[in-house]
Amino acid sequence: MATGVYPKARKKAETLITLSDKRLLDMEEFSIYASVGICTARELAKTTGSVFRCGNRVLVDRKKFDSWCDEHNEA
Repeated sequence: MATGVYPKARKKAETLITLSDKRLLDMEEFSIYASVGICTARELAKTTGSVFRCGNRVLVDRKKFDSWCDEHNEA
């Protein structure tokens, strides 16, 4: 599933949600979004301060990550 689109099951209909439409991404989705491996994604999320914990789940705030990237753009 490297396309960046994940199916989300509903009761009778199936909805596709793109990664750019989601605010919180799990580590697998974030690694695809950032084009890095899982271990690098964990370190990158920690470095950018975009880690969001919900119980045992570790999620990444995509908007915080995007704003961090905009601030640290060296181009």
